[in-house]
Amino acid sequence: MPRGRPIVCIAPGGRLARADVAAITARLPGAALSIRSLSAYCATVPPEPRILICPAGGSASRGLEFLRRAITRLLWPAASADSRPRSARFRQARSRAGDTVAALLLEGRVDPARMRSILASASPSRVPRDWIVESPCHVALSPRWARTLARAGVRLSTLEPVELVAVYAAPEVARSSARWRRLLPPRTPVWVKEF
Repeated sequence: MPRGRPIVCIAPGGRLARADVAAITARLPGAALSIRSLSAYCATVPPEPRILICPAGGSASRGLEFLRRAITRLLWPAASADSRPRSARFRQARSRAGDTVAALLLEGRVDPARMRSILASASPSRVPRDWIVESPCHVALSPRWARTLARAGVRLSTLEPVELVAVYAAPEVARSSARWRRLLPPRTPVWVKEF
């Protein structure tokens, strides 16, 4: 029997209990499920585009922190359809007000040295605010660098967005969904772990 489309389950430590794997595969019959840690998934280029985020074990606070990190690290918007290459480095995009704005297209790996160089290469008012990358996994983005880019007004988008199939969470994490649900794409299913 041929296996279905690959789906990567992003879990703390890259591990899930057998009961959790069975519960997830029952909801995704025929899917080719693999389990990875957030860092292992981010080290895979090109990454599998379909994921589950699974903060299913441990304490509620650790589960919520893992969920927040995974959402922030992986769920970036697709680059605007209005963005078309103008040169090898820049794209033009239209803002909601109709103004043309420059967007920076970054191909290949984007590490802290490259981000630092871009930010230092122009005055703050001249740094393009929209950075388009190939995929979130092409960017070595630590929480510190995420804050640095946010302070500089940089918005990240991607040519290859990750598709979030669902969140599989422990009941205590699912009960706290008011704190994180707005960070998910609309209508993302939240599957609650059963004990």
